[in-house]
Formats: sequence, structure tokens, C-alpha cells
Amino acid sequence: MTKTGIIWSDQFTKYNLGEGHPMNARRLDIPYQLYKSLDFLNNPSFVEYTPVEASEDDILRYHSKNYIKMVKSLSKAGDGYYGRYGLGTGDCPVFPEMHESSSLIVGGTLEGIKRIMNKDVHQAFSLMAGLHHAFEERAAGFCYYNDAVVAINYLQEEYEMKRVLYIDTDVHHGDGVLDAFYSNKNVLGVSIHESPQFLFPGTGLSDEIGNEDGLGYTINIPLFPGTWDELYIDLFERTIPCIWKEYDPEFIIWQCGADGHFGDILGHLNLTTNLYNYLGNRISELSNNGSADGRLLLLGGGGYNPDSVARVWMATLAGISGITLPEYSPKEWIDYCKKTYEVDVSPKLNDIKLDPLKIERHALINEANSQYLQVLKEELVEAGKWNICAEKI
Repeated sequence: MTKTGIIWSDQFTKYNLGEGHPMNARRLDIPYQLYKSLDFLNNPSFVEYTPVEASEDDILRYHSKNYIKMVKSLSKAGDGYYGRYGLGTGDCPVFPEMHESSSLIVGGTLEGIKRIMNKDVHQAFSLMAGLHHAFEERAAGFCYYNDAVVAINYLQEEYEMKRVLYIDTDVHHGDGVLDAFYSNKNVLGVSIHESPQFLFPGTGLSDEIGNEDGLGYTINIPLFPGTWDELYIDLFERTIPCIWKEYDPEFIIWQCGADGHFGDILGHLNLTTNLYNYLGNRISELSNNGSADGRLLLLGGGGYNPDSVARVWMATLAGISGITLPEYSPKEWIDYCKKTYEVDVSPKLNDIKLDPLKIERHALINEANSQYLQVLKEELVEAGKWNICAEKI
């Protein structure tokens, strides 16, 4: 029996950038309420852990002392602006307990690593995690502390991991994480995201493959707006499994943002819960082969339509754990969302599969994605990296 750890704290909802901001409390509470209504808590395959705030020493594994000091100072004030560090902007406003709630997110990610490495669980999922846009001294894209970079450094420093795979399927490019390890062959960074030609943060084209010692260890797969499930799966299968097996990672961190779903308010892809269930199953399968021996940590990432986030995360969770979700959404959850937030959620947990032929400009979308992938192939061949895999792309 595969055991899955769920990292959760009610204090996660204090990471609230404002009711008018996409990163608000409801986009996290509504998914967790679905998790409870589906009775995962009473399933012996799942165990829940409550994290504590990461220490400053742990946050210093990536962020600078001066940056942490400023986050603390503005957090205490509850308001303010410091442009050099990206604090107090529209994307990253200053809010009360900003430092504490951000530290708790880092602590949750580290809790997942500890539970996996202690063999308490085979895999873990921290729902409020994967703040992949934060840089060493700059907040960006709703992110203040980059828990994923801290986690990778923690794995390398505390457990001497030599090969960590970071895979990011958020609709936005995992820029902060891939940048941190752009010259490092000890981390294979993979990001599959909507093309930066159309969406924040404007990076992640397929010719960005790393440099110096890290040349070939960054893989970017941009997706043209409108990309659907079957096309995504084809791109994934043509690229990822071969490179994954060649690299043979010892630990996998998966930022599994839900904002590629067709119902998201920021992205422009046509992905359904079926795709996320497939990814959960496939990534879990790949993680169970080779040196990783099933060591897989999921970070919830983005997603700004609470109904989509809830159903995508549960489809992902079902995929990694090999369970089947019921057809209909629990009435208890539907009533809670209506009463608490005046939000109408889907009566069914799984989406109907979309017909690609009914998607506007489907031929253009297919051709654009083929061109993106061809650039990646040419770059890898020229660099002499993953030769067998590159030829198959």
C-alpha cells in the first residue's frame, strides 16, 4: 500500500494577499474542504501532518539575510513598499504576517521532505506550496519565499542528493526555481507551461536549456494557448520519460499548479481534470522506477478558480495514489461553498473530455507546439545532451 502524506495547517489561509487578489484564502480553503468531504482523512493510505514555520537558517539556504530582514520589517508593519525587493507591488502586496505565513509554507515543504526521507510515507503533497516565482532577493508573482529552491538545497545539503528532478506543470513558467539552478547539473529542471509570448513571467522558451555545467539540465516546454489534454500528453511522452530515465533522479519535486485548467482565470489552456489525473498516475509511476524509489513531493502551486483548483488537486491526488474518485461532488462540499463564500461549484468532480476538433484554431495550436518542441530538439542536439532522447523528440 502506497502511503501519502498530506501537509496542511489552518494557518496556511493567512497567506492571503487580499479578497480582491487572485491569491486569497478561499482558493485554498475550498480545495481543503473538498479533501475533507471526500473522507481522505479516514483512509489508511493517507496521513496528515501539521508543519511549523521554517527557521531563518533554513530560509537562508536560498534567500539573503537583507531580503529576509525587509520581509520581516514590512510584515510587522502590515503595509509598505520596497521596490528593490519587489515588496508592496500589485502582485506582491505587503500584508500582516507575511513573513510568518511565508515561513510556514517553507516549513510545510520541508516537513514533506522529512516525512519521505524518514520513510513515514512514500510520497507527500503540501497543498499550500510551490511559490516558484520568488528570487533570492525579489518577491514576484504572488511569491515571497521560494520553498522549492530551499527544499532542493536542503536535500543536497542535508541528504547529499546529487540528482534532484524538479518538474513544474503550473501554467506559469517556473522561473525562480529554474534560474536558481540554471548552471547546476545536480538539478534537472523541467517546466511545462503556457508560452511566455502570452503569459507572465515572459521566460521559458524552449531554447533556454541551461548553461555552463548545467547546459542541457533545464528543459522548457512552452504551450500555445488552447492546448488540450491529448496534445499535452503527446508532448509530455515524447520528451519527459526518456530524459527522466537517463538522468535517474534520486528525489522528485513536482510543482503541480492547477492553473492550466480551462476554468482558471489567469491561464489560457484547455486542460481538464482528466489530464491532471493522468499526470498524477504517470509521474508516480516514473518516480517508482530507478534511484528515486518512489520519493515524490508534490507542491500545490497556482490556480485561481477555487472550483478548478479543488477538483484538479483531488484528481492529481487520486492519480498518485491509485484511487478512483466518485462521480459526483459531495453535497456537504457544495453546500459549504455556497454558504461560506457564495460560490457555485461543479456538481461533478471530473470534467467531460473536450473534443479537439471543436477547439478554435486547433490546427494552429498543434503546429505551434510542434515548432516549440523542434527548437528544444535542435538545442539539445547542438549541445550534445540527452542524444538518444533528443533524436526521438
